[in-house]
Amino acid sequence: MNIRWHFRIVMLAGLVLVLAACTETPVPQAGLTPTVNAFTPIPTTIVQPSPTPTPLGGASAQLGPIPQSCPPSSILAPKTISPKFVPMFGAGPVWAGGIVSYEQIPLALVWTTEDALVTHNQYGWEHKLLWVAATSLHGSVTIRGTNLRTGAPIYPDAEYASAASTLPSLVLEPEDPAVVSQDANRDAQWTQFPGSLTIPGAGCYSLEAVWPGGSWHMIFAAGSVPG
Repeated sequence: MNIRWHFRIVMLAGLVLVLAACTETPVPQAGLTPTVNAFTPIPTTIVQPSPTPTPLGGASAQLGPIPQSCPPSSILAPKTISPKFVPMFGAGPVWAGGIVSYEQIPLALVWTTEDALVTHNQYGWEHKLLWVAATSLHGSVTIRGTNLRTGAPIYPDAEYASAASTLPSLVLEPEDPAVVSQDANRDAQWTQFPGSLTIPGAGCYSLEAVWPGGSWHMIFAAGSVPG
C-alpha cells in the first residue's frame, strides 16, 4: 500500500476519535450528587411584645393636690340626720357620709400624702364612705359620678350592693332580704351601706343619686392635702 495513503487513513481515524471524545457528554460519578444542608437556619425577625402601661401610673403614681376652684354645687351644707352618723351630704331619703368641708372648699374628698399611698389601687384612690337610705324607701337607689373635665367615671362601692351594680354604677336596694337581715346596719328609720368611693385622680367631680320619684346631684373637689 502507498505509505502516504496509509498515513492519511491513520490521520483521518485519529481526527474522528478526537471529535468523538470532545462531543461525549460526561456522566457524573455515582455518589457525587450535589447536597443541600437541611439544617441551615432561616433568618427570622422576632417581634417583641409592646409593654403594657400600668393603670394610673403604677406604684409610682401620685395623687395631685385638691383643686381650689370647682364649680358651685346645689348641695352645700351637711345635715345631721341621726346622732349615730357624722353630718351627711345629700337629700332625703338618700345620703352620703365621708365628704367634708375643707378650708374654703364646701364639698371635698381629701387624702393626706400618707393616705394616698396606702389607698392607691388599679382604679385610682379609694376613700371610705357611708351610704345611708331611708328604711321606708321602696325601690332601688343608683349612685354614679364622673370627672367634670375628662368625663372619667368614679367607682362607688358598698357592702350588700345589688347584683345589678356595675363598676361605675352602684345600686342599693334597702328592701333586699340580704340587707334586711343585717340588724347591725338597719333600724326602723335608716339602712346603712358601708362602702367607698374611688377616683382616678385629683379633680372636680359630680356625684348623683337617683331613686324612684327623686334624685340629687352634687359637685365636690377631690385630691391630696398636707398631712
